Amino acid sequence: MIWLYAICDRPALPPPRRRGLAQAPLDGLSEGGVQAIFTRHGSAPCEPAPDALWAHERVVERLMLDRAVVPMRFGSKVDDELSLRTLLAENQERFLQTLARVAGRVELGVRVLQPVLVDAGNGKPSSVATATVVASGREYLLGKLQTANRIDHAAAELHAPLEAMSVETCRQSLRGDDEVLRSAYLVDQRIVGRFRGTVERLQLTHPDVAILCTGPWPAYSFVN
Repeated sequence: MIWLYAICDRPALPPPRRRGLAQAPLDGLSEGGVQAIFTRHGSAPCEPAPDALWAHERVVERLMLDRAVVPMRFGSKVDDELSLRTLLAENQERFLQTLARVAGRVELGVRVLQPVLVDAGNGKPSSVATATVVASGREYLLGKLQTANRIDHAAAELHAPLEAMSVETCRQSLRGDDEVLRSAYLVDQRIVGRFRGTVERLQLTHPDVAILCTGPWPAYSFVN
């Protein structure tokens, strides 16, 4: 079984001399203008255990240092080298187009969180934006609508300057009542410092929320 980490450009470049999943050595297979980086295994974990996830991620991040990368999600595998060569040949043009789009670029993630209060009555967390006392069902619904509008306005205000610095953006679904914004940004590597500086300035001008910036990462949110 072959475990895939990434599809890369620069097919003449040898794989890094490091280990992948289960300490297996990295290997590469080139077809046309692309190269697949992989390891060979008798079997692979079905569950994404933390150590396996990090082993996979470290390989992809190492590849980013000297080549453009289409990162493969954890669990991407094929039966053998023939299957891998077929995959590369059949998807050659699509891989080349995606590599050209992400070359010299990285993904930065931004989450914006609002403070959480604890309701003294039931001990459950409640966001500042929703911690209101309502007297009727109608007031409750109006309050929810106003809260949603405030969150949308705040998200748009924070997202706009970051979007302006990005080649592409990927707004993601919020995962909790405390989240205002969750988004990924595809950014030229040369302006990563400037992007982080913009995040810091947004934090200074919006002290009522916490703005978290992570990365740079491989462009997982911008490839299929």
